[in-house]
Amino acid sequence: MYDYKLRHAVHLDRRNIAQAHTDDFEISDRIFDALSMLNEGRYFFIENLDKHRTLWSQGALRDLGLPSEHIDNCHDYWKTRVHPDDLEAYTNDIDQIYDGSKHRHVMQYRVRNAAGDYILGRARGFRIDGDGNVPSLYVGELVNHSLAETVDAATGLGMQRTLINAIDACRRDHCKTGLIAVRVRGTAKLNELYGAEAVDNMLAEYAGRMLSITRGRSRVFRSRNAQFVVLSNNLDHEAFEQLIQHLKEAVFAPVRIADDTITPVCLVVPAFYEHLTNQTAAVLGELDRRIRTAGGLVPNDSLPIPEVERKSAIAERIDSLTGLYRPSEFMRRANEFLETRRNGAWCIATVDMGHMRLFNEWHGQAEGDRMLADVGTVLKDIENANMGVAGYWGQDDFCILIPFEHDTVHQIYSRVRQAVAKYDDGVGFWPSMGVYPIDSNEKITIDAQAKAMFTNRRAKNDFKERIAIFRPEEYEREIAFHRTLTEFQYALSNGRITYYLQPQVDMETGEIIGAEALTRWIDKDGSLISPATFIPALEESGFVVTLDKYVWQGVALWLRERINRGLRVVPISLNVSRVDILACNVAEHMGALAAQYNLPPELMRIEITETAYTGESEAVDKLTADLHTRGFSTYMDDFGTGQSTLAMLKNVNVDVIKLDRTFVPDNGDEGRSVQIISSMLEMAQSLHLPL
Repeated sequence: MYDYKLRHAVHLDRRNIAQAHTDDFEISDRIFDALSMLNEGRYFFIENLDKHRTLWSQGALRDLGLPSEHIDNCHDYWKTRVHPDDLEAYTNDIDQIYDGSKHRHVMQYRVRNAAGDYILGRARGFRIDGDGNVPSLYVGELVNHSLAETVDAATGLGMQRTLINAIDACRRDHCKTGLIAVRVRGTAKLNELYGAEAVDNMLAEYAGRMLSITRGRSRVFRSRNAQFVVLSNNLDHEAFEQLIQHLKEAVFAPVRIADDTITPVCLVVPAFYEHLTNQTAAVLGELDRRIRTAGGLVPNDSLPIPEVERKSAIAERIDSLTGLYRPSEFMRRANEFLETRRNGAWCIATVDMGHMRLFNEWHGQAEGDRMLADVGTVLKDIENANMGVAGYWGQDDFCILIPFEHDTVHQIYSRVRQAVAKYDDGVGFWPSMGVYPIDSNEKITIDAQAKAMFTNRRAKNDFKERIAIFRPEEYEREIAFHRTLTEFQYALSNGRITYYLQPQVDMETGEIIGAEALTRWIDKDGSLISPATFIPALEESGFVVTLDKYVWQGVALWLRERINRGLRVVPISLNVSRVDILACNVAEHMGALAAQYNLPPELMRIEITETAYTGESEAVDKLTADLHTRGFSTYMDDFGTGQSTLAMLKNVNVDVIKLDRTFVPDNGDEGRSVQIISSMLEMAQSLHLPL
């Protein structure tokens, strides 16, 4: 009997349902439909507890696959949709609503959607007790978190991701699909003149007009700023053309914004598919192409906005989300602002949100946009108070020109942090501020903002003090670092990076028994640049791997050429750094070089710095074992300069240990150095390690 009722309910005439709304639920059809259209991913329901009859909004039928908007015995039916692991808790809670022992129901559980997948839902409802004349009702909403998190805050419409999912569903069903793009022009001007909140209210008015026209027969989405998309998958071509005409009449009509009535320029562009088979990206791309070339299709496309033109002659380059100036406009206005204020101390301050991408993942893109808009409002208020100029650099980066005063800077930071804390006051989301004081006669350029952003990096890593002031010496080191990398690349390309062979001599015979390849950088004037000035930068950036591979190959080529000429060769030691070990397979690379130049591995001795042993001991142990397997000998270089201890010698798998030169006395204090070296020699001999 119950199944029959469900099947019958699917075919109920809307007029009969309207009567059921009034009789069973004390609500008219029009009012219920209006409530049903408030937000994507939120489903309104009313249950008559006396008759066990429930009325659901149209969105629940579409997204959750309900058989009808009007369901009898929904309590039993819903148990078939709730995840088995959540069923007991759901049943215990909802039963208290039914028996009247509880009047408020708030619960989060998993429920199956139209595709048969479980989505996370949050139900909130209230029991309204009746009497003999009026029924007891259970009224509330179910929030579909998979969709509600992609809802535009200003209009309540689903955003791009929801639109993509809807188009994908139409493509899977190969059904007739109509798309209508609606774009409102001039929002940048309106944002500057009226503010972001007023523009959002205007766009919400447009959304309401379109929802009133579609009446649930089509879906409306907010897609990319001021563009709307209406999607219909149940209209024939004639009905679709009528819908287009109704939409044009609605969006071409004047609209209120703040206390003014204006007529913004709007574009309305349709696309109809008898059988939608194209990929979603292609469908949206085609819709974008049409709206970009639709200038002559809309009757009022060339109409001016006289009210706007009278209020401002310049209203370009304004970010629509925050209402702040974009970079080029910010710098222009900041310089104009300073022209009459050269006597005071000023600074450029950048504000960077903490872990914005993570914030969006946790709270949703819409919530993240609202937070950025609130930060923009804080900075815009400072500008409106004639205290400076505010700009937005995109992503989560803001910039503001303000007085360089300790209290002012800290007060502004505090207001920004309060705006962020309304959404999440987690330490990881605290904003940071970098401050660059500017000279009274300095023209503001992108360089000033870059210096403030550079300073901001220090603030981001300091949880005690999230405001950092520019330090010239730090910036100079950064510039020198990048200059070194650039000049190194030029030197490498021009053959000014080379190596010298430092001979290793038998102290008893004086014979050269080996050599070590040492990197040398020849400056443009022919002088040598000390490795101490460039090796640290190359190691920090990772380009030391490029350098070392260049030297290794040069040595291998040199050895092969001497052998081919019949000249004597000795083993050459090649330096391997910690970065080399982490970034590439050193053993495999050395083996490939030996094979390429037909060299016995005995001619290539691998020297690994002592700091690599202490910092990456497991990786070094694996490398030395692999090198030994391939026939290479390994040396520990610079022993005694880092954190090495005598105890570590028993664990290292090397063939030779090289003492650092600091153990060789050069100031006449030979006694202690001789004793240390003698002790090391005895210990190395006992471990069968050449020293």
